[in-house]
Amino acid sequence: MINSGWWRLRRIFQALLVCVVPLLTTCTATVEPHPPVHLEMAGSTSMRSLVDALADAYTNRYDYVSIDIESRGTHLGLEALRDGVVDIALVSRDLTPDEQNGLEATLIAHDAIAILVSAQNRVGSLTVEQVGDIFSGKILLWSEVGGEEADIRVLSREDGSGTRGAFEEVVMVGERVTSMAIVIPSSEAVGGYAAEDPHAIAYASAVGLPLGVRPLRIEGVRPDLQAVAEDRYPLVRPFFLVTRKSAGDEVRAFVDFVLSPAGQILVGERYGRAR
Repeated sequence: MINSGWWRLRRIFQALLVCVVPLLTTCTATVEPHPPVHLEMAGSTSMRSLVDALADAYTNRYDYVSIDIESRGTHLGLEALRDGVVDIALVSRDLTPDEQNGLEATLIAHDAIAILVSAQNRVGSLTVEQVGDIFSGKILLWSEVGGEEADIRVLSREDGSGTRGAFEEVVMVGERVTSMAIVIPSSEAVGGYAAEDPHAIAYASAVGLPLGVRPLRIEGVRPDLQAVAEDRYPLVRPFFLVTRKSAGDEVRAFVDFVLSPAGQILVGERYGRAR
């Protein structure tokens, strides 16, 4: 009786194995890894540090993604996008009507444009009108705005710079920066030059300023994060990620991440948030 019962249990167990093993094999089938994704971005030098941080966070989350970023300036970034060389252009000003054709601009942050002088300069505050008059060449001496009896040395970015375009739009009211300005090709170089020259004045992003320079108060307001968030500082420009309207899903996924709560928390550490 004992042997008969044991054999009966054994046959039942074998029958169960015949049914269950195929199911287990199906359930444990291997999952195909996500194919590699590579994104190319280029544009505004002012946006580089922010987009670097966002790209690092994104590639840490999705390890199959790699991202290359090149600082070319807004104009060249847009050209590279139109030529199909990059997937995303970093643009630190509003697009012109001509530039909008076939492209989609997504606002990701707000940045204060700081008016910079050497730490040795005794001028502390200017009005927006005074800034415009200095950069157009109407005011030539520091003594006209409360400083010492010395010529003002105007520093400016190159044509095609997003920072220059935004500065002219916000400050210059249709006028151009004086032809006597010393033209400098990057935000970092502008800050370095202003730090070394006690008579210089410049404009650049208020984030990441080098030692030896200080931002002037404009209309009595410092260009800090709180003033930007509260819309009190008058010289603010947008940061955009610009894509082709026909951009693929992986490009749109990165833009969506930047606008997500996680992305905007990173933005808000140093810039005004878009959301």
